[in-house]
Amino acid sequence: MSRLEYQTYLIKHERKQNKGANYTRDSERLKTYRAEWAFGSANGQGKEFSKIQEVQKFVEKVCKSKTWAKLWDENDRWEKWAKVVPVKMKQTGHGRRTAAFTNGYSITVDPLCGMNEYTILHELTHCLGHMHHGRSFRRDMLKLVSRFMGRDAATALKGEFKKAKLPCGEPRKPLSYEQWMAARTRMEKIRG
Repeated sequence: MSRLEYQTYLIKHERKQNKGANYTRDSERLKTYRAEWAFGSANGQGKEFSKIQEVQKFVEKVCKSKTWAKLWDENDRWEKWAKVVPVKMKQTGHGRRTAAFTNGYSITVDPLCGMNEYTILHELTHCLGHMHHGRSFRRDMLKLVSRFMGRDAATALKGEFKKAKLPCGEPRKPLSYEQWMAARTRMEKIRG
């Protein structure tokens, strides 16, 4: 019985470490956006692109980098299609205004507000397999921002995440079975 309970503990622990990655609801999305907006207000969004071809060229630069390759491997992306993520232009005037969005395989940008480095890096982070805004998304986002916008920008962004109480480092490791059993035994003694 305790092995099954330990497996349940591991599942709950993993979910707790990456709260925004819940498959039914992205619970940290708004907090992450607010931190990003504060970062953008104070630091700007990086280089602005005037043409979709410039955006695609920037995406190609990111996708050919060692940083991208390392993040791709760390996230166990099995698909090998992502030599370069394709970029499309959004038709404006249709529904809600978003700077850009992705389906995980391509990026669609709004020519009025989505053609800047930060927005593109945000969407590329989603393409790494983080279709949420949890800890792992923020961790990889900081790595891409550091590499392509500079360490100062990454430090400022990390500061905004910390102000919003959003963790962005490596997740805590779960207890081993032996540690978990010892803690459980201790709690049973306290309660008994």
